[in-house]
Amino acid sequence: MSPESSGGAEDTTLCALLDRQMPADPEAIAEVVDSISDSLARLEVPEQKRLEVALAVQEALANAVVHGCKNDRSKQVRCRLQSDPRGRIVIIVTDPGPGFSLDQLSDPKREENLHADHGRGVYLIRQLMDEVHFEHKGNEITMWKY
Repeated sequence: MSPESSGGAEDTTLCALLDRQMPADPEAIAEVVDSISDSLARLEVPEQKRLEVALAVQEALANAVVHGCKNDRSKQVRCRLQSDPRGRIVIIVTDPGPGFSLDQLSDPKREENLHADHGRGVYLIRQLMDEVHFEHKGNEITMWKY
């Protein structure tokens, strides 16, 4: 998180809104995304932001299922939704996989990748969210929406 300087101490306490475990099954993704969208609607987050967050979460969960868990339904993916006192939203998705290096990702905008049927998830997440960090060797993504 990158707190803005306001001349005084800033309260960075996060409030837990949702903490879900799901099997590494593509069919389980929609239910988690819907739960997050419902929580954001109750917080009166504007619709455009809710749609952006939902798509980013969908991509992060799909990456966790496919790449982190290798579609092994016996493994679990964790998704947490939190907010801070200023109304900023943070979503953390964690999988049990070995992680990855951002340097290994190909650029989806390069000519040779334009027609590929994969490889756009992290790029899309970064476009939709205000701040994105990968932790624990890449098996945890933290996404902020202000």
